[in-house]
Amino acid sequence: MSGKLYIIATPIGNMEDITLRALRILKEETDIVYCEDTRQTAKLLNNYDIHVPARSLHTHSSKARLQSIIQELESGKTIAYLTDSGTPGISDPGGQLVALARKHNICVIPVPGASAVTAIISVCGFPATQFYFAGFLSKKEGKRKNQLQKLSQLDAIIVLYESPYRILKLLHAIAEVMPQAQIVIGREMTKHFEEFIYCTAGDIEDIAATLTQKGEFVVAVYNNSKKE
Repeated sequence: MSGKLYIIATPIGNMEDITLRALRILKEETDIVYCEDTRQTAKLLNNYDIHVPARSLHTHSSKARLQSIIQELESGKTIAYLTDSGTPGISDPGGQLVALARKHNICVIPVPGASAVTAIISVCGFPATQFYFAGFLSKKEGKRKNQLQKLSQLDAIIVLYESPYRILKLLHAIAEVMPQAQIVIGREMTKHFEEFIYCTAGDIEDIAATLTQKGEFVVAVYNNSKKE
């Protein structure tokens, strides 16, 4: 009989943001943990005194690696997949693993929890009832601008990820393409230096002058030009 594949959400910063269910499954049911970075996952496991072998499954892992995990599941092993932070399945190999597991009729079970996307939406206060997750936009200026122009047509909250090295370029591009947009910048969410900046596109020049360009950024944008 095949084992189970648990897709487990992990904290996006604050180690306390993991569910009791996730901890129980990791402690009592899991035979092997697969994750993006074993060093990062080891911090979580050690913090909660969980002694389960952790192995890597990252963006550059081979198809053979994925197939070997399927073989372990088919042998009866219970496996948990974790990303470095948040809910798996977006910008990580979790989606590939789930697709392959379903193809082999293996039971896949979500264990929901922390997510940077829903966290930023919960504090933005924008009136839209829909949201669109765009993730990381292109590093190339022209392509990034084109992507934003397409996104500007949506009647929805747009959620973007960005690194500290390109956050100012992203903010300036948003201000150029969506000059009436409302913006919430989340920096280091749930961590010690957590910061939220509420502003409009017109404030970006002033914001850029004082913004701490460190840590992880999540940006929520609501282009309300059609509502004016």
